Order: sequence, then structure tokens, then C-alpha cells
Amino acid sequence: MKLPLFLLLLLLPLFLFSQSVLPMEVVEGRRSISMSETRGQRSDGVYRYFVKGEREPYTGVLYAQYDDGQLLSWQEYVDGVGQGKWINYYNNGQVQETGYFEQNRVEGPIKKYHPNGQLQAVGTYKNWRIRVGVWRYYDAGGPLLRTVDYGTKGSSEEVQEYYDRGDISNAWYTQILRENGF
Repeated sequence: MKLPLFLLLLLLPLFLFSQSVLPMEVVEGRRSISMSETRGQRSDGVYRYFVKGEREPYTGVLYAQYDDGQLLSWQEYVDGVGQGKWINYYNNGQVQETGYFEQNRVEGPIKKYHPNGQLQAVGTYKNWRIRVGVWRYYDAGGPLLRTVDYGTKGSSEEVQEYYDRGDISNAWYTQILRENGF
């Protein structure tokens, strides 16, 4: 059975941005440790995470916590490399943003939330945090504020913000900009 085009276009955003539900046996069987129990190092030209005292790169979930024990982040890793879903949290426990890693870089669809849990923005990243395509921004009360089309080249404004705060090195910042033609 073929779906009418209008129905497909209506359902596509729901499919792209819906949260995936993992079977309980997968979640329960997955190794999950604190980021503080790992060390990072370059291996074969790739930055990988290793559990302290282990020789093989880590596969499983790494998480970080605020000082009060509240969850700060949750990230999937394969062979020591960020690969899969990640979630960042506000210190009030609300989800701050969700997205996907591809080879240690934030890539693909993303959702950002206001501290009250309301959707803040929906869009797509490429090459870590370059905003591309159409992004929709929402008020903390829920209504759509604006829609911005960043095109295929995208916007590096978020990468700049991370660099300005000191969250990423000059070398990595320069590499991202260079790779994206900025």
C-alpha cells in the first residue's frame, strides 16, 4: 500500500524526530559507566575513550553527572568513539538536547529544549555543530517563534560559541571551519 504524498510529508517529521525505544534486554545488557572512570587518547589518529586500567577502547554508554549527582549527559560509544544517541540534561533534570554522534561528531537531527521541558529548537547538524537546512525555534511557552534556513553550507555560530567559552581547542575550531569552507 502506498501512502499519499501529503500523508508521508506529514508523518516524516514524526519519524525523524521521534525518540527510539530500545528493548529492555538491550538497555539492561549495555555497559554503562561514568565519564570519570575513563581516559581519552588518540589511537590510530582517532580520539577514543578507554576505561582506566583497560586496553581495549570502550563500547557502551558513558554518562556524566552534576556535583549533586543529577545526570548531565548520556552518550553511546562504540570502540571508544562517540557513535549513536546522546542526551544532555539541565541541572534541574530536564532534557536540554538530544541528537546523534557519528564518528565523534554531532551529526543529523537534533532537538533542543527549554529548561521547562518545552521544545526550543529542531534542526540538523553536520560536522559537529554546523547548523544546516531548516531550523525551527520555539518560545518557552510553546509557539513557533521563527524558522531559519541555513542552507547546505550552514552556520558556524554555535561552533564559535563553544570556542569563545573555551570548550573546544583552537586547532579543532580551525579544522571544523576549514572543513566547512568558512
